[in-house]
Amino acid sequence: MTSLEPPGGEHVRWDGSPEVLTRIRDLLISHSSRGTLRIILQQLTLHEGGQEAGVHEVIDAVLDVGGNLVATSLGPSVRADPQAATRLDAALDRLRSEVVAETGAQPEALEVVIDGGGRREARIAFALEVSSQDLADHRPHPALRDGAHHILHEAPALDELRDRLSGPPPSLLRRGWDALRGVGRRDRTGRDTSDRG
Repeated sequence: MTSLEPPGGEHVRWDGSPEVLTRIRDLLISHSSRGTLRIILQQLTLHEGGQEAGVHEVIDAVLDVGGNLVATSLGPSVRADPQAATRLDAALDRLRSEVVAETGAQPEALEVVIDGGGRREARIAFALEVSSQDLADHRPHPALRDGAHHILHEAPALDELRDRLSGPPPSLLRRGWDALRGVGRRDRTGRDTSDRG
C-alpha cells in the first residue's frame, strides 16, 4: 500500500518494512507454544471525550488444541520480560514512524499478524473512535481484533493453515509401503512368520 489517503475505520494491509515485521515475529514467537497457528498483536488508540486516553494492547496466540481453535494471551508473558518488552516497543515505534512517513497520518489501530507458515503482515486503520467502555462491553467494538476475533472471522483460513502445517495424510501407496516395512521389521526380530502348514 503506497501513497494512500487514509481510509476511515477499515483495517487495511500496509506493506511496510519486512525487517521490522521479522523482528516483531522473532520476539513474539519465543513466547508462543507448540501448536501456535497465528500470533496477533494489536494496539488501539483509545479516546475519551474526544481526547486520546491511552493505548489498548492485545498480544494473542491462536492455537490448535486437539483440532479446536483456541485463543490465549501472550501479553503478560511478553510484557513480563523487560528485554523483550523494550525491543518490542522499539520495533513498534519504528513501524508506526514508517506508517506516518508514508501516509502522513498516525494510525488509530496497528495490527501485526504472524502465521505459523511464515506469513506476516501489518494492518492499519485510521479515524477510529474507540473508548475503554467500548472494549469492556459484552460485544466489544469491531475494531478490536484479538485472537477471538480472528477465530470468529478467519476460521476457514486458520483451518487451512492448520491442515497445511500438519502436512498431508500419507497416501495409500505410502501406507502400503510402511505396512510392508513393518512386516519386514517383525521378521528381523526373530519371530517365525513362515507358514508351517
